[in-house]
Amino acid sequence: MEFATASFWLDALAAGAAVVWFVGAWFVSGTARAVAEPLRGEAEVACAPAAVLAALGRAIAGARFRSPLQGGIVESVGDGELRWRSIGPWRHRGRLRVAGAAGRAHVTWEIEPGRMLLTAARLVVFGGALVVVGLYFLLHELALPNENPGVRGQVFQMVQAIHLLWPPFLLAGLSRRLRRLVGDEVARAVQNAPFA
Repeated sequence: MEFATASFWLDALAAGAAVVWFVGAWFVSGTARAVAEPLRGEAEVACAPAAVLAALGRAIAGARFRSPLQGGIVESVGDGELRWRSIGPWRHRGRLRVAGAAGRAHVTWEIEPGRMLLTAARLVVFGGALVVVGLYFLLHELALPNENPGVRGQVFQMVQAIHLLWPPFLLAGLSRRLRRLVGDEVARAVQNAPFA
């Protein structure tokens, strides 16, 4: 491969990797802002407040494998409030408050998602920056100036940076999705309380 061609491809691939890294960093940052505040919800339910607390307590205690409430531990129940936490892959903390009379309950909840996936995404973004810069430097200094055209062709190894460029999208996306799924599951348990 000619020097000019190899140089063009190295710069083009590095620029593409830099763009993907930037978009990934932006997505992780946006996700961090989106999940910084606890997820809140509320509902009116046609049953006694104690029945709502019992229904959610049963949903948490009996959560099956792959349920967003999987690994949940009820920490306290009383005075119209239930607190729980999850130690499983859907790690989060939650608090549900119920007020009302015997036939009607006003329910509010607040869920704080775990930060494990987001922390991992940030670490991979940092590692991705190091890999893009380091790989570009190595290929620019070792492969590009080599007299052997076959060695110059190694500039296409810049594509290997993709291995640390796609995981931030996965990890931050999972963080968003898990937060929403836990909220949906709590809302479902609350809405179904009159029928539980």
